[in-house]
Amino acid sequence: MDPVAENSPQNIARGVAANQVLQVGSSGAIYVQQPPSTVWSANRPHMLPGGIGRIVGRHHLLQAMDEAMEGTGSRSCMLWGLAGSGKTTLALAWASSRIDNYPDGQFFVDMRAYSGTPRIEARDAVRTFLATLGIKRADLPDNEDEWGGVFRAATAGRRCLVVVDNVGSYDQVRDLVPGFGSGLVVTSRRAIPEMSVRHEAKVLKLPLLTTDEGVELLAERVGFIRVTKGDSSARRIVELLEGHPLALAIVSAKLAIHTSWTVRDAVRGIESERSPLRFLDGAGLGIEVGRVISWSVEDLDASTKRVLYIASMLPSNECSLSVLALILDVPTRDCDHMLQSLCMASLVDEVTVGHYRMHDIIKAYLSETRSRVMSDDEQAEVGRRVRTVYLALSYAADSAVDPHRHPLRLDEETAGLAATARFTVAEALAWFESLTPAINHLIEEAESAGEFPFVTRFARSVNTFLYWRQDVTRTLSVQEAAVAAAVAGDAAMEALSRRALGRALADTGRLAEAKEELHASMALDAAQGDETGVASAQHAMAELALRSGQHGEALRWGVRAARESRRTDNPVREARALYDAARALNELGHHAWAQALGLRSLSICEDRGNAYGRALALRLLGEVGLRSGDLEEGCTWLERAWRVEESLGNARSVRTILQQLESAYGELGDEGAGDEVRRALAGLERYPDLTQSTVVIGTVTP
Repeated sequence: MDPVAENSPQNIARGVAANQVLQVGSSGAIYVQQPPSTVWSANRPHMLPGGIGRIVGRHHLLQAMDEAMEGTGSRSCMLWGLAGSGKTTLALAWASSRIDNYPDGQFFVDMRAYSGTPRIEARDAVRTFLATLGIKRADLPDNEDEWGGVFRAATAGRRCLVVVDNVGSYDQVRDLVPGFGSGLVVTSRRAIPEMSVRHEAKVLKLPLLTTDEGVELLAERVGFIRVTKGDSSARRIVELLEGHPLALAIVSAKLAIHTSWTVRDAVRGIESERSPLRFLDGAGLGIEVGRVISWSVEDLDASTKRVLYIASMLPSNECSLSVLALILDVPTRDCDHMLQSLCMASLVDEVTVGHYRMHDIIKAYLSETRSRVMSDDEQAEVGRRVRTVYLALSYAADSAVDPHRHPLRLDEETAGLAATARFTVAEALAWFESLTPAINHLIEEAESAGEFPFVTRFARSVNTFLYWRQDVTRTLSVQEAAVAAAVAGDAAMEALSRRALGRALADTGRLAEAKEELHASMALDAAQGDETGVASAQHAMAELALRSGQHGEALRWGVRAARESRRTDNPVREARALYDAARALNELGHHAWAQALGLRSLSICEDRGNAYGRALALRLLGEVGLRSGDLEEGCTWLERAWRVEESLGNARSVRTILQQLESAYGELGDEGAGDEVRRALAGLERYPDLTQSTVVIGTVTP
């Protein structure tokens, strides 16, 4: 067959003396390398934009690009990531510093997939590349689909570099892939799997800058002396913007323009705005982070965009697949598909399987533009559903931590959702740990919406965890909000809320105010005929008396609570009241009586499977042994209490018990046991790291 007469793809030139097969396969037909003198322009293409300064950080990515482009394989690399993460900067910085590796030319095109301007068509880009090589339009096939093959043939066997920037899909890249021997770098906000599958490209996702890298970027652009003077402020800027390169570049530009500003002034400017976008996009610099993000959001289909906006309404940047599926009321598989689409678009990140995170700046943009895609009524309904799901899961988690607590009256929707959640104790604690930063936000949103029953019941559901966490300040603010909500519109929960507030006040040392709240709670329960509530208040009064050193009064309240609980057939509450009375007796020096009540409390808890009460009784018996002088027996009880509290995840009690054991073993001279306790203390963090636990949601508890 005569390759010249074949006319597809015309083989570019007339001379075929050097017929060398260069490319065969699904990408196109067989192409023939042409003599350089007839095909290759004497002027090698140098299309890389200039003006790329020193790149900050990213050294591991530069090394990874080198490895990808220097190998014997495809010599192609794909950079993708969040809008403004520095993909183009990295690609051009790498390419500019490796020009000598590509003496036959460097090609560059911005495909404008995310720019607010019309996209560049692949055929137009390849036509420009071919024209740069001196190949005229008249020499090209009539079929434009074959132009990519011509470009591959023209660059095959040469050392060229092609940088295709701002790509939206593989269709924009396919015809710009150079021939064998040349290199290709593609940047996109989207992951483009075809680059890996069809071209074995090295795929690199750009992370945001670390704090140190962000400070270095500010110093590089603003001046090292200026940043050094406000180093802590510079770090604060990076933290506020979560290391977002474009956002940091805009802050740098504002500081460079406003020479009278200090770095601290920039911090105050960011913190004073409702969202960082207000500070960034008010710069008047010709580039707005919000607009840059909008191009990614507007590229989504309607259903995926709606999911993104709903996810932005969650109380924190964290997003669990299972939780979002409950909020959307869709199967987990469907929700996962939509979240994966958002990951592919670099609008959320998958931290671990089923666990996602949204960048602060993305969340801020979605918050400011939400009214464009969701009506006020729809936003209100989504907000209500979010709070309903969070209350249901928090209630279920609290029940896992303390299954013997008196149940709350929930509305039908919340109760139904709570019944579908199954937590182990570790998973429940992990749920609360992740929820803690958002607790106040959820309460404030509910207060604004007038959802007072949510506030009171949510406060009750998080109370045990906050107590174990020793978060005294947050506990107090939550319970104050609960009492205010009960007074405003949930009278049925006022007594319980005041009781919880009394305990929170006692934890802060405000004992007189605590007593007032507990008396008010007891009066409300008595008026409503709630005998269980009265017993709970009596128990709380016993605790308060113990805190105040009024051990005789504590004994009286404890005995009253035990009798009331026995009369109303509430053995769990009775065991707790006996524990209070035993503590008072121990302080009064009646150790034998204290031990007898402690053993009775322990027996009830073991019969009822109440691990929480069992731990308290064991600890009490240990303290009785220590106070009575029987150190060995006291240590035996305390070691049992240690193991139970450890299994419950109650680090607060574990630490106290270990400190008691350390002192007791020191008195006994038991160095081996003392060393074991000290090792346990050394390894005990402020709170156990349970964030890797998997929360199982959607399975009905058997």
